[in-house]
Amino acid sequence: MSEQTESTMSQPHGVGSRLKARREQMGLAIEQVAAQLKLAKKQIEAIESDHYSSLPGNTFARGFVRNYAKLLGMDAAPLLADLEGLLPTERAQVALPSVREEVGVSLGSTLPRVSSSSRLPAVVAGVIGFGLVFGGVWWYLQQPVSPQLDTPPVEVVAPVDPVAEVASPVSSTASATASQVAVAVVPTPAAAAATVTPTVTPAATPTPATSGELRLVARGETWVQIFDADGRRVISEVIPAGGERFVSGRAPYRLKIGNAPQTRLYLRGKEVDLAPYTQVNVAAFELK
Repeated sequence: MSEQTESTMSQPHGVGSRLKARREQMGLAIEQVAAQLKLAKKQIEAIESDHYSSLPGNTFARGFVRNYAKLLGMDAAPLLADLEGLLPTERAQVALPSVREEVGVSLGSTLPRVSSSSRLPAVVAGVIGFGLVFGGVWWYLQQPVSPQLDTPPVEVVAPVDPVAEVASPVSSTASATASQVAVAVVPTPAAAAATVTPTVTPAATPTPATSGELRLVARGETWVQIFDADGRRVISEVIPAGGERFVSGRAPYRLKIGNAPQTRLYLRGKEVDLAPYTQVNVAAFELK
């Protein structure tokens, strides 16, 4: 026996078995197919088992098979041709009764005679109802089938950069340093070596303070914002590398220090460890 003959014999011959084999090849479950075709699970199982007598009718069976084939990307024509030999024999539709000139029922002298004109509206209503049902079936069978399976959208949440949250106060507070409590700048040799031209004003320069309850030493450029217990901002500025600041106020203090790894903080001469309060190089904490 040739390989072509064996391959032909191994292929399923029934309409339903071919649809089922294709569905399993695509890795689709019966529930997924039923959801896409808007059918019940038992109707899909009836189609795959070639039990078309359990479906609403032959017209529905043809439409179900056609849409099933489209969903699986199969040619529906050969399936529909084979389907004709599997459909059950339907009872011939009873013809509508003919309307005579005068149709009446005589049940004695007490009942009036019923004329054809009184039955005509019922016949017309029956014809209209049949047309609506047939039109609904035709509309359903013409609906396109989408083979894409519904998948829930994936929601993406952007990460929060804590540096971006705290960087905004730098530009807004740089101009407010002139109105704050006196902050002494004690230049170090590294800062003195920098070529910075200070702005000279005619007014007399006050003697800078060289002591305070808090002392800040910047090994690298950093920015500092400190509020005391009264809510007064005692400092808010960018300290250059090598700079030093002394500030005083009423404890407790609320501090935010950028570039905390390159900043040293002293409270009454004792160094404060900033590492436990630092996240992404920014330290935010309260100091008593």
